[in-house]
Amino acid sequence: MTEHPLKGSVEVLPQRLYFVVLRAPPRENSSSHTTRSAHYFNIDNELVYWNFFLDFGPLNLGQLYRFCTLLNSKMTDPKLSKKIIYFFCGAEGTKRANAAMLICSWQILYMGRTPDEAYEEFRGAIFPPFHDASPCVCTYKLSVLDCLRGLAKAKMYNFFNFEKFDVQEYEYFEQVSQGEE
Repeated sequence: MTEHPLKGSVEVLPQRLYFVVLRAPPRENSSSHTTRSAHYFNIDNELVYWNFFLDFGPLNLGQLYRFCTLLNSKMTDPKLSKKIIYFFCGAEGTKRANAAMLICSWQILYMGRTPDEAYEEFRGAIFPPFHDASPCVCTYKLSVLDCLRGLAKAKMYNFFNFEKFDVQEYEYFEQVSQGEE
């Protein structure tokens, strides 16, 4: 592979996997696009945070599982083996924060990196803090790094295991209507 990474991209795996914020997709109305030397994909319209009040992100465990499954399939796809993979998102702050959370989470779960190692290339980036599901102004700032540290602790104590994760069951019980019974 001789293609140089896109300007402003974050290197996750040298000459293989990058994260980048793009104001417009490589091809109009496309969540996935492949060139001779690169494959671009995003989840901005597929994995969406549905808020209750003023809240936003991070995406739930079911969505994280779906992202990891998608990225792992791209990383092992023989058709993409000689291509640089770019995970990209739009420039909106909430999309950037959730996308950074996803790619850093993948590094923790599948590359064995610590939260600080996974987040290192994002230091200096400005992300809006996540907001809980209350109808008022949030009194604390919950950062991407805070959430990554929580994920790493949950992994360390085996609070979840994606090898045995039942995403359909999770998504069923994650619905608001299931909390009313």
